[in-house]
Amino acid sequence: MSAEAHHHQRDAHHVRRNFVCHVLEGGFYMGGTAFLAPESVLPKMVQSLGGKPWVIAVMPVLLPAAFACMGLFIAPVVERLTRFKPWVLGFGLLQRLPYLITGLILLLGKDVDEWLLPLVVLTPVVSGLIGGLNVVAWMEMVTRMVPEKVRAAGWSARYIMQACLAVGAGMVIHWVLTHIPGRQGYAWLHLAAFALLFLSWVSQLPMREPMGHPEPPRTARLPYRDYLRSLPALFAAQKHLKKLVFARFLGTGFLMLVSFLTIHALHVTGRPEADEGHFVTSQAVGTVLGSLIAGWVGYFRGGKVLMLASRIVCLALCGWVMFNANFSGFTIAYFALGLGLFIDRVGDLTLAAELCPVQRRSTLQAMLSFCNVFSLLLSSFIAGQVYRITESFHMVAWLAGACAIGSILVLLRIPEPRDAHVAPVPDTEI
Repeated sequence: MSAEAHHHQRDAHHVRRNFVCHVLEGGFYMGGTAFLAPESVLPKMVQSLGGKPWVIAVMPVLLPAAFACMGLFIAPVVERLTRFKPWVLGFGLLQRLPYLITGLILLLGKDVDEWLLPLVVLTPVVSGLIGGLNVVAWMEMVTRMVPEKVRAAGWSARYIMQACLAVGAGMVIHWVLTHIPGRQGYAWLHLAAFALLFLSWVSQLPMREPMGHPEPPRTARLPYRDYLRSLPALFAAQKHLKKLVFARFLGTGFLMLVSFLTIHALHVTGRPEADEGHFVTSQAVGTVLGSLIAGWVGYFRGGKVLMLASRIVCLALCGWVMFNANFSGFTIAYFALGLGLFIDRVGDLTLAAELCPVQRRSTLQAMLSFCNVFSLLLSSFIAGQVYRITESFHMVAWLAGACAIGSILVLLRIPEPRDAHVAPVPDTEI
């Protein structure tokens, strides 16, 4: 065998190994978070620990909001790295430790009852903030390790693996909260989450980073203060991205709704807290179907139609939960939630990436994520205040439905980038 053929065979082996590890890393990570599902388990957990409505309302968004906070500020540092794997492994391990620490404190701690609520709330915040320091480097590492032609298959496989693990997580949640209710049960759920998160970290160890330096940044290096000052003007030039930010804010109706959906469902049906495990399983099944639909439709039609479809699912969900009063109906609602959330996620990522000019895509994507922090927190806070003032889940559902309609109206004013007649968005040099 010639040296060239040998190198080609070795590179192909590394690509296959990187792909498998990439899928396992994401599947285990997202499957682990299912044990503390932010749309169903965490809100009820916080309520049982005496959390106020606004705290319950923000639980589904704390982890993604914390993740999105740091990317914009760490990007100039990460883009100067020549190797990403050491950074990813170091911060990745720190990012997972809060779940272990909280689980052990809940399980073994004495006289810590007054600290339980802050611990549960701060765990996803601390994990997300550390993860935010890591996510830009992780994306760059994945881009280098996984070839472009198989990335879509990788994302799809990760989400399907997540959904399969979440089905099992739902069964485990039901068993744990039936036989070990309260603080001890929540401790074991945190430890179960950490176990899969740690497997996710271990899955990255065999990945091989390509030799050689990554491509240099497309723009001249600026002092950090000048870099930050240049961002508002850069973003202001992207008129369609500003519309997308507003559409995202109004499109958080799902998260407004789910903050109180589990509490409402268990109250209306009179079912025990352990039955929220069935909601996790049903949502996971919806995620699988949503992944298939989003991948197929998005490939041919782009992201805008997916975002519009998700808003329609949100409207239907709002109407359904306001009038439903039986447990099977709420399991259907969580199936629709998983379906709609995933369709929205794929559509949002696709549309945002295609609206951003290629030359500044990374920076603009980080800015969109940063803006999304305020959208997530503000919309959830508003929903929490509405629930506190009215003490009515139906008012929250009306608010979520109205926001979905508003988001549809904004999306209709954003052109689909794949249409031939749409002119490219102008770029801005700094």
